[in-house]
Amino acid sequence: MSIEALEQFYDRIRSDSALESEAGAALGEGAAAVVALGAREGFDFSEDELTIALAQHAMASGELSDADLDLVAGGVIVPSRMKEPVKGSRIG
Repeated sequence: MSIEALEQFYDRIRSDSALESEAGAALGEGAAAVVALGAREGFDFSEDELTIALAQHAMASGELSDADLDLVAGGVIVPSRMKEPVKGSRIG
């Protein structure tokens, strides 16, 4: 899985203001544009991996930016090991 590549790409973005600007524009275009930018910079990850990473970030931080929300708005299937049962629910 290329989550490590995605994390390295994120670190690179944070250290390069020009790339950070490009990444912001790519986020506005969608996951495919972010994946293409990552590939151009030598990082190999998929749209699904990007979506999962953004969803994990949202779960950890409790919020998503508008651009991040647009990327995951279609929903993401979260592996059962990542789900936590909701108090009072029958699921889990």
